[in-house]
Amino acid sequence: MLSTTVVHVCARCGSEHIRKNGHADNGAQRAKCLDCERTFILQPKGERYDQKFKDQVMSAYQDRMSIRGITRTFGVCYKTVIRWVGEKSGSFPGVRGHTAARQKR
Repeated sequence: MLSTTVVHVCARCGSEHIRKNGHADNGAQRAKCLDCERTFILQPKGERYDQKFKDQVMSAYQDRMSIRGITRTFGVCYKTVIRWVGEKSGSFPGVRGHTAARQKR
């Protein structure tokens, strides 16, 4: 029987001196670097949404669906939709109270 040893290192400082530090909301193991005191998830799962799903959300936005409607329909956080729209267009939509929208005035 073969066994493998996994050595986790800190992404910030590269140290191997880490300690378990509880669990994240999704159940993933958290760790803390003992050298730089950064906390992180040991084995992150990657991106939460794939590109096809993001394209569907952006298509709904371009079809004049409201951001609140998108959050209810697709189950995506309001701020996430605003960030995706900003990344796609290079600027943020005119959302009342949004910092980028206030700077344009």
